[in-house]
Amino acid sequence: MKIFAYGIRDDEKPSLEEWKAANPEIEVDYTQELLTPETAKLAEGSDSAVVYQQLDYTRETLTALANVGVTNLSLRNVGTDNIDFDAAREFNFNISNVPVYSPNAIAEHSMIQLSRLLRRTKALDAKIAKHDLRWAPTIGREMRMQTVGVIGTGHIGRVAINILKGFGAKVIAYDKYPNAELQAEGL
Repeated sequence: MKIFAYGIRDDEKPSLEEWKAANPEIEVDYTQELLTPETAKLAEGSDSAVVYQQLDYTRETLTALANVGVTNLSLRNVGTDNIDFDAAREFNFNISNVPVYSPNAIAEHSMIQLSRLLRRTKALDAKIAKHDLRWAPTIGREMRMQTVGVIGTGHIGRVAINILKGFGAKVIAYDKYPNAELQAEGL
């Protein structure tokens, strides 16, 4: 089996090289270039292409991959909304993707951004850069005094809810598919 990976970043190379060493029966090659109709030729002779969601995988791109013999497309991301599935079915592609990212990483990042907004850090940083150390009028708000709405109570939403509750915020939540466990908690 031969795999060709596109869009490999410098920080990914050590892990990829480690995986190659642990799986010598599988030939792996890669490029930092993204998969396009023009770069599809780099995967010639490969069974599979591995990509990261930065571009649309259009009929033209999938045609170019199919023309060099690739029949599998694996995404190093969750979303698949950028794939022309009609073309993928026509060319008998097997499509796979990451089932879920770390909900903690995403929820924590969103809570950091929320905290920055509440504490008005951008405005405060600008004042400090001018050696203005007065708080007013950039006094921030405390999370514990907020009512925060969370839309979506899946993996990420539940972690975000727990973080918000840890700060003492009042949490309200909505999900098209209600979570019975959260409803039992009164959310």
